[in-house]
Amino acid sequence: MKKESILGAFSQTARLAPRAQRQILDVYTTLVLVALCSMCGYYAACRFPFITSFGIFLPLGLLGLVCAVLFMAPTRQNLSVRRLLVWTIGWISGVVIQPGIIQFMYSGEAHIVYAALGISVALFVSFGVAVMSSTQAQTVYAVGAVIFAMSALGWVSLLNYIYPTPVLSNMSLMVGLSGPCLSAVVHTSNMIERAAQNVDIDPVVSALGFFSDLVQMFVHLVALLSNDRQRKEEEERRNKRSGRRCYPKSKATSW
Repeated sequence: MKKESILGAFSQTARLAPRAQRQILDVYTTLVLVALCSMCGYYAACRFPFITSFGIFLPLGLLGLVCAVLFMAPTRQNLSVRRLLVWTIGWISGVVIQPGIIQFMYSGEAHIVYAALGISVALFVSFGVAVMSSTQAQTVYAVGAVIFAMSALGWVSLLNYIYPTPVLSNMSLMVGLSGPCLSAVVHTSNMIERAAQNVDIDPVVSALGFFSDLVQMFVHLVALLSNDRQRKEEEERRNKRSGRRCYPKSKATSW
């Protein structure tokens, strides 16, 4: 099966030229390689203490590499260099998020990390398929509806800041999760629109944007799942404490 026939099964990509379809596949191939580099960075950080050795230089270097990729002119001559830079960004991202992930691993909550990773990948793939299989008007209407819902629910974050409660905290995290989800939809729609207009798609910048959406989805899902877990544990502790308080009272009454 040819590369262009894979994306040709979707309504929006079926009208694209084979060259544009190959460029879209190149974007997702670059994204997969960046994600693999991130996993390699995570496992490397488990073997060597990069965080303690380099400290603040890691996030600063990550920010510098992102700025270099964004401000570098997208030409065919420097495509290999920019690919190397974005792969390095993925590797450093895995190193930076390693302490937070390993904390869940050591506390016996590895299932939260795996669940967040699986859900984020499933959300990203479903959004990409939904945008490619829908018309441009349907995508615009869907994005508008999501933006309206986010603006309406944006007050939840303010209420959670004033009156912090577990319910409002979960709703605030859901509002935060909708941000990278909407960004993934917009990035996919813009990429297909540029391909429809016969405009060259830069695989490095597009893959970097998608990778940023994936990381944000993962972080919000980990926070959401861990917040729900902590709430359940807090309720169990509260119930145990109330039971322990009742026991001496019954004993004193019998006395």
